[in-house]
Amino acid sequence: MTIRDAVLRPTRGLTALAAATLLVFAHGHAQAQGDPALESRVWRGHQIVAGELLVQFEQDLDAGARRRRHTELGATELSRIAPGLARVRLPADADLDDAVRRYEATAGVRFAQPNALHQAFSAADPLVLDDPGVLHQWALSTVRAHEAWSLLDGAPTALVAVIDSGVDVDHPDLAPHFVGGHDFYADDDNPGDLNGHGTHCAGISAAVSNNGLGIAGASDGCGFLAYRVGNTSFPSSALVAAIHDARARGALVLSMSWGTTFNDTAVRNALQAAATDGIVLVGAAGNYGSTQLFYPAAHPFVIGVASSRPDDTLSSFSNYGPWVDLAAPGQGIYSTWKDDAYTYSSGTSMAAPLVAGFATLMYAQLHGRSPANAERVRAALQDGAVPVGDWVAHGRVDFLAAVDQLLPPEPATLLGVSPPELEALGGEPLQLLGVHLSRATGVTVGGLPAPDFVVHDDQHVSITAPRATGLGTADVAVTSPGGSQGVLQVTYVETEPPRLDVAPTVDDGGSVTWAAGGGALELCYLLVSLDGQTGSHLGFPILAQPHVLSVSWLDGNGLFELNGTLPAGLAGLTFWSQTATLTPGQFRASAIEATEILP
Repeated sequence: MTIRDAVLRPTRGLTALAAATLLVFAHGHAQAQGDPALESRVWRGHQIVAGELLVQFEQDLDAGARRRRHTELGATELSRIAPGLARVRLPADADLDDAVRRYEATAGVRFAQPNALHQAFSAADPLVLDDPGVLHQWALSTVRAHEAWSLLDGAPTALVAVIDSGVDVDHPDLAPHFVGGHDFYADDDNPGDLNGHGTHCAGISAAVSNNGLGIAGASDGCGFLAYRVGNTSFPSSALVAAIHDARARGALVLSMSWGTTFNDTAVRNALQAAATDGIVLVGAAGNYGSTQLFYPAAHPFVIGVASSRPDDTLSSFSNYGPWVDLAAPGQGIYSTWKDDAYTYSSGTSMAAPLVAGFATLMYAQLHGRSPANAERVRAALQDGAVPVGDWVAHGRVDFLAAVDQLLPPEPATLLGVSPPELEALGGEPLQLLGVHLSRATGVTVGGLPAPDFVVHDDQHVSITAPRATGLGTADVAVTSPGGSQGVLQVTYVETEPPRLDVAPTVDDGGSVTWAAGGGALELCYLLVSLDGQTGSHLGFPILAQPHVLSVSWLDGNGLFELNGTLPAGLAGLTFWSQTATLTPGQFRASAIEATEILP
């Protein structure tokens, strides 16, 4: 493939001026002592390192032939960054396009390209805060991280590689999970972060959870590799070297919060090799608020991630389109920062490591790195996504649903219910015993959903029994992502003694519902009093001076319901309600219920 095939034509509006503005932002950050001084220029609308090429030779080409070609062009080979891939410095007066053509015309050269600069995707410089805490991480509840973590176990040997501006690997919320890394920008073994961007991304993916400190990372117990490839502009040469090193060290996932409009052949080839090795690749979609393709996220073998807001709409800065696979929370994201700090930041840079971290935790449940396992992880993330609109291909990531896709849960199975007999009015607590109940999503009794559904653990669920639709037996069934088994039965009987259900508080001028239960086809009086004084009748406590609000027959299930609206201006008062039922030769009364009228 030639360089002309690899270059994406610049988008309208992505002018040299815009690219130069990005360059000013990049140069506004300090460089470490020993960092290379990389002069930048704009080439065909893309930022590149001035005067440098990456040349991919056939791997069996002898060293002498490579040196002769460099000599003919007056070029100097600076380093070998991957098998057959050389970083080359051209003479000061060399024409870059002419050098590309002459290299590609040489036998034994696969391609030549500029040493492109890839931009980190943060929306703005963040404000550093001193109040870390998981309560600030709204993204975790949105993607149902806590529920998913309860089902999976992290592994320190399962590694996500954070390829970025480096990482503050001594940060107390990151250090326990740091496994190794390198600085391929300054070429040393210290991947420390001068910018903060990489540390923020690393925290989102891999911060230590349950340590009483700071935040929780999406990978929940997995390790991370840290690579420094620049400050805010990352040259292709450093990126390729980091990708190959992460692959060699056994990374399961690459987190890449950077990109460019330039379809970089050298980076693409390195990533394609990583994907072929079974590595899951996750890339930020870019922060230009457009449908413009950005690489590496736009490659079909990379999971491209857009940024979503708390209401599951697209962040205004985020790129979007059918080429973007997933959305993830990326706005107002709280995470680690350089110098042991914490901060909020926004960008697709924040969305991508959330997906990458959880992909690592999912991958840790499988048996080894392989293309098949990588595809299982990718498919689970995509198939479990929550639909949010056509601005992404699959939807917003949902960790719990992804787990269900990757590891289908066992069906919830009921083994027993207590009590076996329920009064028709409902409202009684019902205890369910079984297995695999922790994933239960609902319970029905007689086909009706049970209110106040509570999962206690994998063997116990409690509900509030609904009102009967008929006396006699009713099926009790539980639903769960894995299906349900073991439908059991309860028996509904008449409500004995009579019972009244009315809310303990109502709003001034609001509606009130009285639900009564007793014997089938009994005559029922609904009594209401404003003073609460009681007397006694045939041995039952009864309201002394009631107003008879209704006289009605209970139905065949012994049930009755009345809905009413209070007049306004009664705030602060309390009224008392009671039912009394009559059958030939028998009088019964319910307990007296008090209701307070709120302002």
